[in-house]
Amino acid sequence: MSRPAHARRLDIYVAFAFAAADVLLEIDKDGQVLFAVGAARALLGWPARVLSGMRLDDLIAPADHGRAAAALATMARGERVRNSSVSLRKQDGSVSPGLLSGYRSPDDSTHLLVVLGHSSCSCAPLERRLAQSGLLDQDSFQARTRHLLDQDSSDAPYVLTMIDLPEIPRLRQQAGTEQTESMVAAIGAYLRDHSIGGDTAGQFNDTTYGLVHDSNLVRDDISAAINDIARQTVPDGPPMLAKTHSITLDVADASPEEAAAALTHAVTGFINDGGGGTLAALSADLQPRMSDAMTRMRALRRLIERGDFHMVFQPIVDLWTNTIQHMECLVRLGDSDATPFDTVTFAESMGLAGQFDLAVCERMFAMMRQGPASDPALKFAINLSGRTLTSPDSTSRLRRLLDGAADLRGRVSFEITESAAMGELAAVNALLQEIRAKGFPVCLDDFGAGAAAFHYLRELKVDHVKIDGLYIKNALRSGESVSFIKAIVGLCAELGISTTAECVEDPETANLLKLLKVKRGQGWYFGKPFRPAHMAAADTKTPWVTAQTSWRNGLLCFVPPDGNLGRLGAPSSR
Repeated sequence: MSRPAHARRLDIYVAFAFAAADVLLEIDKDGQVLFAVGAARALLGWPARVLSGMRLDDLIAPADHGRAAAALATMARGERVRNSSVSLRKQDGSVSPGLLSGYRSPDDSTHLLVVLGHSSCSCAPLERRLAQSGLLDQDSFQARTRHLLDQDSSDAPYVLTMIDLPEIPRLRQQAGTEQTESMVAAIGAYLRDHSIGGDTAGQFNDTTYGLVHDSNLVRDDISAAINDIARQTVPDGPPMLAKTHSITLDVADASPEEAAAALTHAVTGFINDGGGGTLAALSADLQPRMSDAMTRMRALRRLIERGDFHMVFQPIVDLWTNTIQHMECLVRLGDSDATPFDTVTFAESMGLAGQFDLAVCERMFAMMRQGPASDPALKFAINLSGRTLTSPDSTSRLRRLLDGAADLRGRVSFEITESAAMGELAAVNALLQEIRAKGFPVCLDDFGAGAAAFHYLRELKVDHVKIDGLYIKNALRSGESVSFIKAIVGLCAELGISTTAECVEDPETANLLKLLKVKRGQGWYFGKPFRPAHMAAADTKTPWVTAQTSWRNGLLCFVPPDGNLGRLGAPSSR
């Protein structure tokens, strides 16, 4: 005896719940809901029974109707849509982030089976988009791709299509900025609508775009669509012939995190290196670059897990009293004393900065509780990458670590490094205020270099600023550098922020900085990074004595070359 149709339909829905969905819908070719089941009230505010007869557009915010329509068209062609980001419209009129998935019904080719589900803020990555195209920037593209691969259960490989539009600069000159931006926005909308989940399309520079899609979409169709968009939006402009090249992402042996990070690292590395100037060159070069990136990533993971690094320390000296205010903790890999700048930069680009930073924190906290760093008179500054402060996993671990470090309050501060520019400054500032409230001061490192600009002091409330060494090195020769230092010191004084100068190499520079009212100095004049000497466990003072340091009045102090110790241990007058 055959089972009734509604029983077969329920079987379909049960089998279809691959995404742990909240609401399962069957809709017809016109987008009308024929059947609904699931926790619709929790997701949308309506009970499931009320959804029958409504249109899918009634459940989607108007701004995402185009994206939803593109997803339905994809399903109607027999292709599966997985986790397309949409804004869901609730019964009370409010909007919340959601995911749309689905495919064509196996029983009726005119019907579609659609899933509406939650988009968890704790799991979905933060997104930063470029203003003109609306496409993800490099970091967000990597995070979104990693999130996609982590959730995907399909055995079918994804495809990366790179799109090169070399005529954009000429078009901007001939047709003007307004028309060009209109075209770029339309191209961005097309790429988003045809990417996996609507969010795996990125822009790498002014003329090069990337799209991760399934194998049903072919690059010739992408080229034709972009050429049509150019003709429609800029009819009088020069021909816009899109150059495309597709690469199957064969990363079966990699974890989702490794695959996504290696992909982004390989593509951006290719572009930054010049890459031979052609997409064909990228096709030949991409897989070796990805393999190399994954090999380096796994090696770095092993290094972090084994703790195969050691700490060296460089003094930060009060210019007015010669007391060593604290030591900056610097990482060295293996047995080498060379700076690991390339490794740290690679860790940031591959999403490993947080793991590295937190491993250093744990090592230092252990040293400060037992061993030569446990002397209560010693204070230390630990570096945190800007990327660490924008990673949900890393920030959660950091909070837990600091919650268990009440015994180190007043002895630990954090320097926020700018080798990776920070986004989401409001969220970063909220975290910094949590850190400060727990008793750990915060310093903004390399101020004046790269991404660190004056607006950071408006967005981030910190205790200290470290002036970039470029201005300090030139201070004795450049009036402009002196003016810049004066401006920083004056602004910081108004904001109640103390200043430290990097790269102080001689007594003349140190004296000039005092005249400019800089509070502290760091550099080879005060001492190179060093490892404390190995002594008996109970001796916490001798290991820190060098040719340039000495204990006086219970404080570790800098010993100038002339031996004039000055008012060692006296309170600073500035």
